[in-house]
Amino acid sequence: MREAVRHLIFPSTLVAALFVAHAILATGSAPEAVIVIWFGLMPGIALLERLLPRHAEWNRSHEDLQADIIYFPTNLVVAGGLSSLWAGLFLVLATEIQHAVGNPLWPVSWALPLQVVLACVAAEFFAYWPHRWMHESSFLWRFHSIHHSSKRVYWLNAIRAHPGEHLFRGFISAIPLAVLGAPPEVLAYWMVFSRVGGLFQHANIDFALGPFAWIFSIGELHRWHHSANREEADHNYGDTFIFWDTVFGTRFLPSEKASPFEVGIRGLEAFPNGWWQQQLAPFRYAKIESESRAARGSEGRED
Repeated sequence: MREAVRHLIFPSTLVAALFVAHAILATGSAPEAVIVIWFGLMPGIALLERLLPRHAEWNRSHEDLQADIIYFPTNLVVAGGLSSLWAGLFLVLATEIQHAVGNPLWPVSWALPLQVVLACVAAEFFAYWPHRWMHESSFLWRFHSIHHSSKRVYWLNAIRAHPGEHLFRGFISAIPLAVLGAPPEVLAYWMVFSRVGGLFQHANIDFALGPFAWIFSIGELHRWHHSANREEADHNYGDTFIFWDTVFGTRFLPSEKASPFEVGIRGLEAFPNGWWQQQLAPFRYAKIESESRAARGSEGRED
């Protein structure tokens, strides 16, 4: 019974969310209304973390709960504001492009499911690269390290990110669908995949992906991305989907061992836990590294 539940939790939730989205859109509501699905699922995800946890220890605060609670409303405002700004800027660009070519770039004649697939593929490409660059650039990593600093992976810290990360990644990820002119209905269904996938990506739920491990970058795949070992963490960059990781050789899901329990940033023990201190962390990263080395040296002398 437990195995059946583990395999059915994610696909059944996704299908239910798509049906609800279809019902919302059928009423003539604005596509943005499907965001209620995201908020509606949050209590259920939090409950499942208690009923079917991947790691029971991750269900207690690791000196991170207060900061994550603050991140939730502040980042909704930051990310929402920046998304509106970038969408507006790129809409101007899209209008100019369409005037130049004489017709919309988006294949509006395609069947809706094909348009949604195209939206997912295009959006994910422009989400994959800035995320990967934030791991490969030491300067950008200073901002992205805030997201990786938590010692556990659970639903609420999915939104933990520095405003500098939102500024960088939001600018690039807003490009394709705005410039190409994807219809609002297509954007609504893409949003459902993105929001449901985002909740399950960080959820501390013991669920099995099965064949979906070749489609979605969630669950075990994303726990490897949060490994305290950077060699393991520098993989699985997909925001919602894993297919660009497969294409570019960064998909990582070893079959011989389970995803790591130790997550965070190994060797950066002095990384602050407080929200305000984390906002300053990218600008005092060298000092945090120095304090971490000193702390390790002190522990060594005590031993």
